[in-house]
Amino acid sequence: MKRFIALLFLSSLALMAFDGDKAYKNCIMCHGKTGEKVALSSSPKLNTLAEQDLQNKIQAILNGSSGMSKKYLSMHKAKLKGVEEADAAAFAAYILNLK
Repeated sequence: MKRFIALLFLSSLALMAFDGDKAYKNCIMCHGKTGEKVALSSSPKLNTLAEQDLQNKIQAILNGSSGMSKKYLSMHKAKLKGVEEADAAAFAAYILNLK
């Protein structure tokens, strides 16, 4: 019984794992397949940022503390629906590893 519970717990963790591929599909149109584009003529190329800087930008968008205009902030938040602040590090690492 203990093995079954442990297996069930581990399976549930796998299901909750962050899916960077799914999340980034909403970003490709503006930021490019590998984060190589300058989106909206103002954002930096995502693939040139340091991992911590990119993580901070993602967290700022998710928690609403980003310095971007309300229009762009709401657009980004809608695109990042389903991404949690706890996922920001994994998402930043995923983006910087795109080829």
